[in-house]
Amino acid sequence: MDLMEFLYRVMEELSKAGVPIVFKGAMVLNLAIRNNNPSKVERATRDIDGDWIGEGPTMEEMEKTLQSAVKRVDSSLDIQISRIFGERKSAGFRIVNGKGEKIASIDLSVRQNKFCESYISYVNGISINGASLSKILSDKIYVISGENVCRRMKDVLDIYVLSFITEIDVDELYRIWVDTGRKLGDFRAYRTYFAELKEAYDKMKGIKNKPDFDEVYHRVCNVVYKFELQKEAEIPNKKD
Repeated sequence: MDLMEFLYRVMEELSKAGVPIVFKGAMVLNLAIRNNNPSKVERATRDIDGDWIGEGPTMEEMEKTLQSAVKRVDSSLDIQISRIFGERKSAGFRIVNGKGEKIASIDLSVRQNKFCESYISYVNGISINGASLSKILSDKIYVISGENVCRRMKDVLDIYVLSFITEIDVDELYRIWVDTGRKLGDFRAYRTYFAELKEAYDKMKGIKNKPDFDEVYHRVCNVVYKFELQKEAEIPNKKD
């Protein structure tokens, strides 16, 4: 089986076992756009991302749970801890073969995530609990609003894809940021680092039907503009 199918099978096994994970990232986005993708863009990934929403897990508990799911899919593979979770730091795991070579990664944040919905895995038709499209969009817009956007071109591309399949509901996204304790940045880096962003974009690999950078940049600019307008509209209220 190819890597993407393998990763979906692992997610299916975790879901069938009732493991308290809300999956997110490219694996969920790929399910969301599988039968509705006007952009035609597909981004391959080597990672499973999620939020472990259960109470007080230990690294050992998570490792054992992931190991069991991976073994049920391919008994020749193992799980290794690569990063211990902490404040603002997710737990990291590597899926490795018998030679200790990395096959894929699993990153799990330990936090609540009530913004979720069910997705159906195309592999075996198993229901997977994943972040809602609004939550995915809120995460990615938050990331590109800051100074490190040049290192997050995958999020810029994902916003481009999401803009074709879901409404950009500014009020809803602000509600999510308030609920999750996030404050949106000013998008200064995105607006001013055009050349650096293009360089980072040109280096991106594993993208099917990769569009021209100018098309991606300007379409995402239209999304950014909605939030800049919102910030401008709030200024008079702050003076009252």
